[in-house]
Amino acid sequence: MTATLQLLNAALTLLFGILALQAWRHLGAARWRKLEAGWLVTGASFVFIGVFGAVQTLAATAALQAGPDSPLYRTYLDWSPAGNIGREAGMAAYGLMLVALLAARPERVRQVSLGALWVIGGTVVGGTTAAALYGTIDNHAQMTALAVLATAAVLSMLLALLVGVMNDGMDLVLWLAVAAHAVKETLVVSLMASLALLESARALDAALIFCWINVAVALIASVLAQIRLRRAIENRHVPALFERLHALRRPAES
Repeated sequence: MTATLQLLNAALTLLFGILALQAWRHLGAARWRKLEAGWLVTGASFVFIGVFGAVQTLAATAALQAGPDSPLYRTYLDWSPAGNIGREAGMAAYGLMLVALLAARPERVRQVSLGALWVIGGTVVGGTTAAALYGTIDNHAQMTALAVLATAAVLSMLLALLVGVMNDGMDLVLWLAVAAHAVKETLVVSLMASLALLESARALDAALIFCWINVAVALIASVLAQIRLRRAIENRHVPALFERLHALRRPAES
């Protein structure tokens, strides 16, 4: 069940990334404006993280089929904690790069967006490699590292949501998608801390709950990305969170 949910989560994460990229591509000349460029950073990031997660889950399935005495199984156990840490580091980097994009001057949006993709991809690969080179990572150390990285991801995403509201730099649909992932990462902090302390039987139950939360959030995000793609195809504007409210206030203030 856990392996199936992990594979489903990876597939939905990849789907969200693909739909986000398709939405960005259909935005035409407007796609390099700050309000729309966030879809590029988001889409590419989640495609990368989704592919990474899918490969890791497929490797886990193959290792289980090979058996605990196989070299593949032992290799997977050595690299699995590193892969988990690398993906969570990528989520933290995504939040930080989204903040950088939202804080960038309009003429630098394209440069920051493209640079963000390299930073996020490099963080996933670099984080995985660094964790693997660290040596044996036991359950407590892995869960502690994931809790710390999830905390960084939560703080960076919350900051991105705040900046997106302050400067109308994120459209409503993307804001909701980021908010959903911020809620998930908040739960990750508590769950990872619990997994580090609970007995193995109870930890397995907590891990199963974590997998269901991942799938639910990935599904919600995919639906939101599909909505944004449809709006882009129909050439319909999607406002920022309080854009319409600001438009109503300006005439009254003047």
